[in-house]
Amino acid sequence: MKQNRSLAISSKINECKTGYIIGMLEKEFPSSILNTNNDNIKPEGKKKTRNRVFTVNNTLLTMVLTSVQQDKTLKNSVDLYYMIHQKNKKQAYKDLEQYVQTQKEEDSKSAIIKAGRPKTYSIKLPKSLEKDISLNTAAYSKARERVPIELANELFKTSRIEHANNSYTHWNGYRVFIGDGTYLQMQDTKSIREKYEVKHKGVGSDGYPQGLLEVIIERGTGQLFSFKLSNRHVSEIALFYDMIDELPQNSLLLLDDLYNCFEIIAKCQRLGIAILVPDKKERNYELVETLGEGDEIITIKTPKNRAKWLNENEKPNKIVLRRIQCKSPDGIDYILLTTILEEKIKKEDIQLLYLTRWDIEIGIREVKTIMDINVLRSKTPEMALKELCISLATYNLIRKIIYASIKDLPFFPKEDFIHKFYTLSQDIFIDKTGRVYNRWSSGRRRNESINIETNAPKTKT
Repeated sequence: MKQNRSLAISSKINECKTGYIIGMLEKEFPSSILNTNNDNIKPEGKKKTRNRVFTVNNTLLTMVLTSVQQDKTLKNSVDLYYMIHQKNKKQAYKDLEQYVQTQKEEDSKSAIIKAGRPKTYSIKLPKSLEKDISLNTAAYSKARERVPIELANELFKTSRIEHANNSYTHWNGYRVFIGDGTYLQMQDTKSIREKYEVKHKGVGSDGYPQGLLEVIIERGTGQLFSFKLSNRHVSEIALFYDMIDELPQNSLLLLDDLYNCFEIIAKCQRLGIAILVPDKKERNYELVETLGEGDEIITIKTPKNRAKWLNENEKPNKIVLRRIQCKSPDGIDYILLTTILEEKIKKEDIQLLYLTRWDIEIGIREVKTIMDINVLRSKTPEMALKELCISLATYNLIRKIIYASIKDLPFFPKEDFIHKFYTLSQDIFIDKTGRVYNRWSSGRRRNESINIETNAPKTKT
C-alpha cells in the first residue's frame, strides 16, 4: 500500500501542536539555551541572582509556545506559564524526594555514629517554585522584557538544521537558498513610530508603522536560514548584501530581478557563492563563448554609477557570467544570469531550478499568516524584534520536527501541510453574530493555588 504522506505529516504536526507540544519543542532546544529543570541552580563561581518565579528560561519557553497559539494575549501566556511552572514544580519535588532517599541509604550504610539529635530529611522546594503564579499579567510582561535579545538570537541560530541533505536541499553539489523581502505592520506607538514610520517624500504619514523583513530560506527544509528587520525606507538590496556573509561556501542563491546588481553578484563571487537571477534589463556585455542556442558565456564590467547604499563598493572587476535565454510556461521570453559556468549542467536544468524560486513565496506566506506575525503586537522596537525572532525560531523548530519525521522527503510547496493543519486545527471560531467561542474550554480560570501532589485545589479549613 502506498504511504499517505499528507496524512503522516499532518498527524505529526497535530501531535506536536495539540498533543504534547511542550515535550516536542523542548526536545529541540539545546540544553545550553533552555534547562527548565535547573532554572534556579547557579554554576559555581557565578554571581548569585534574584530567585524569581518568572525565570528567563521559562519565560522564553512560554513565548515560544504562545507563538503557535491563536490566542496570543498575555492572559493566555500566563496560563501557559502556569502549566510550565507546575510541571517544573512536580519534577523538582520528585528529584528532591529521590535525593533525600539516596541520602538516607548512604547514611544508613555509614558505620560512624554522630552525637546529637537524629538527622531530619526534609523536602524543601526553592522559593521560586514554592510560590504560585500570579494571574496578573504585569509580572509576565516584565519577565518578557528581561529576556535578552541575544538569547532570542541564539535560539534562532540553534533552531536551524545544520546538515540537511535530501534530493531537494542540494542541486549539482550546491546547497540551495532563496532570498526575498516582505513588509510587516507594527503597532502605532511613539517609540515604534520613531524607528518604523512610513514616510512619503520625507513627511510622516498617518498610517501604521511598517517594518521591512528580509529573509533567506533553505530549499528542501523550508527553514529560515537568516533574517533582518529594518524600516521600509531601507533598501532591500542593502539588507540582503549584509546577509550574504552568513551563507556557507558552495551555496547557490535563487533571487528575483531586484537583486540583479553588480554589488550583489560581485560579493557572491568573491565569497564563493553561486547566484541565479533574471536579467531585468538589457545590459551591455561582451560575448566570450557560445555553448549552444540561447546559452552563452559573457562578461560584464563595473557600472559607472555605483551603489549609493554602500559605504564602500565592491572592487572594480570584470565578472564572467552565463547568459541563458528562456521561455516561461506562459510563453514569455526572459533572460537568466548565473555564475554557474559548468558546461555539463544543461541550460534546461538551470531554468527548471529557477522555477523553484517560488518556494520562498510560500514560506513567507506561512511565516506571516500562519505564524500570525503579519502584524507584530509588541509596543516597543526591542520587544517587536524579540517577538519576531522567537516566532521565526519556533517556525524553524516546527520545520525541524517535520524534517525529522519525513526523513528524506523534501519540502515542496504544493504538498506543504502546515497551512492545512492550522486550518483544520483551529480552536477559536466566530459565529454568525460575530461572537468568539472555543472548540474546547478548560472552564473557569484558576483562582486558588494547586496542591502539587494531587493537582487539586487547596482548600482552606
